[in-house]
Amino acid sequence: MQQILSKNEVQELLGRYPNKEAALMPVLRAIQMKEGHISKEAEHYAAAILELHPSRVREVVAFYSMFREKPEGKHLILVCESISCALLGSETILEHLKKRLAIGVGETTADKCFTLETAECLACCDQAPSVMINDELFGPVTPEELDGILEEKMKG
Repeated sequence: MQQILSKNEVQELLGRYPNKEAALMPVLRAIQMKEGHISKEAEHYAAAILELHPSRVREVVAFYSMFREKPEGKHLILVCESISCALLGSETILEHLKKRLAIGVGETTADKCFTLETAECLACCDQAPSVMINDELFGPVTPEELDGILEEKMKG
């Protein structure tokens, strides 16, 4: 089995928690940061280092939308679908992004620059409609503002 995290990284993560299972989500996040997603092999790797059954790791990866099971673009775009965002135009934002990027929800642009997803709630109802790109929150946003943000992301 391929080693994804260094021994020091694993020890540092395990040292923060009272037992190995408590470190499952941080270990998965570290794997995803390195690999870009969590493959089946990575799930088995996490299970081995944490001494868990692989099905336990699978449950966590499948349940949490923050874990990606396939490679994604350099920039992950999440459009909030909460009631607040929906009432204030998230559907318009989503349709604009689909047209602008020529992809659907769950897809990645051909140049691997952007992946488009929706989120049940980004917890920013006071900034509706909200969009998160990677770990950066934008809101309230308009389609025109998003165009400028996307241009900046493409340059960087």
